[in-house]
Amino acid sequence: MDDKETLLKRLRCEYILEYLRENTDSEHCANSNTIIEYLAENGIRCGRKTVYDSITALKLFGYEILKGATSNDGYFLAERTFQSSEVRVMVDAVTSAPFITEKKTRELRDKLLKFMSRHQREQILAQLSPHERVKSQNEQIYYVIDEINRAIASGRQVEFDYYKYELENGKPNLKKQRHFAISPYALVWANDKYYLVGNYDKYDNLSNYRLDKMKMISITEQAARPYSDICGEDSVFDTTEYVKKNIMMYNGEETEMELICDYGLLDVMVDKFGVDAVTVDELGEKFSLRTTVFYSAGLIDWLFQYCDRIKILSPQRLKDRIREKAESTMKLIAE
Repeated sequence: MDDKETLLKRLRCEYILEYLRENTDSEHCANSNTIIEYLAENGIRCGRKTVYDSITALKLFGYEILKGATSNDGYFLAERTFQSSEVRVMVDAVTSAPFITEKKTRELRDKLLKFMSRHQREQILAQLSPHERVKSQNEQIYYVIDEINRAIASGRQVEFDYYKYELENGKPNLKKQRHFAISPYALVWANDKYYLVGNYDKYDNLSNYRLDKMKMISITEQAARPYSDICGEDSVFDTTEYVKKNIMMYNGEETEMELICDYGLLDVMVDKFGVDAVTVDELGEKFSLRTTVFYSAGLIDWLFQYCDRIKILSPQRLKDRIREKAESTMKLIAE
């Protein structure tokens, strides 16, 4: 077989695979005549035997191409990089992520949908809301993620401008707040936000910075401060534990918390702190919970919404702060 024939065979296989990806699934098959017509439209003429031989070659190469229920149904591509349910999960995640802009949401969604047949795409698109969620306006988000990943891998600091909303002409607009140089340790997705966890040299603790509020990021020549300097020798960043302790991603001093909760809060507490935090011993219609958290404004605000269904056993300062918040709330309502 000469080079021209080899190239034609490869090209024919590529076109057949492309057609099966785009047009077939377990409910939609393509027979040899349809495939022959598609190849002819792309300047490749062949007969049925050639199509069968090409499909056999694709199977040998590892593609799961199956025949339909009857001999007249033809073929469909059974195994894909992602199944339709997996694509749906990823599309919903991208659509819901507020730190991804509208433009990038549409681009990423369309890329994911290419892993499905057009019939499956039509089903999903018909179910998606035509209205976008509230989205970030920061188009630099992908660049920010790339730079942070590179900085963590190379053990260097990153510097960036950090923005927040301010009222301007009666409307909120993102305005530059500060310039930071941070030793980066991890990227964390929590509470529908994407955060950089790192250390600001002025303090001996960890801080969280929202990626959608970062612009003009760059990697510096300054070596990042070792994570062990902040959290102790041989310590390793654990994303799961960090998110569990960081209520609403507010940092603070680590403390032991013990609660007595109404049984109706069991799902809420397990979702937040995990099964191991809940004590097996049930106290009538209540259960006990003990876990380690960061004492912060976020913890107080989160607990306050359940203050009529929990009893705080420790720490004492948390009990006092919740009481103060309740008293100030009552005063505000009285006014």
